[in-house]
Amino acid sequence: MGGGTSYATVSRRKILEILKGNCDRTLTVSEIGELLREQESSVNITTIYRYLDRLEKDGTVLRYPSEQNGQALYQYAGQDGHCRDHLHMKCVKCGRIYHLDCAFMEEIAEHIQKDHGFSLQCRNSILYGVCRDCSRV
Repeated sequence: MGGGTSYATVSRRKILEILKGNCDRTLTVSEIGELLREQESSVNITTIYRYLDRLEKDGTVLRYPSEQNGQALYQYAGQDGHCRDHLHMKCVKCGRIYHLDCAFMEEIAEHIQKDHGFSLQCRNSILYGVCRDCSRV
């Protein structure tokens, strides 16, 4: 019995747990690595990248470009794919992700199609602003 398979399974489970536990925000690979180290889990950065790539391909995570340095940001999207079907708002101050899962978003999509000729595809669609909590500070 090789130890590699068990290690990979444990590593992947821990990466997924971190993503699920932070589903209201995006994470960089280095942040995921730091959270793993805080749990005293040693996972190679290449393993993190490869697993995130796999999770993105199967739709479990969404990947966004960073608004500051172009570094990839990852967000847990869930197993049901629901998160891929709506827009998101990201607070540029605190980094929290808000899900815009409401009928009004459908009206916006219809408006964009009808008046501007664009078909709105929500996958990886994120809008940036300042949330209520941060604007009060």
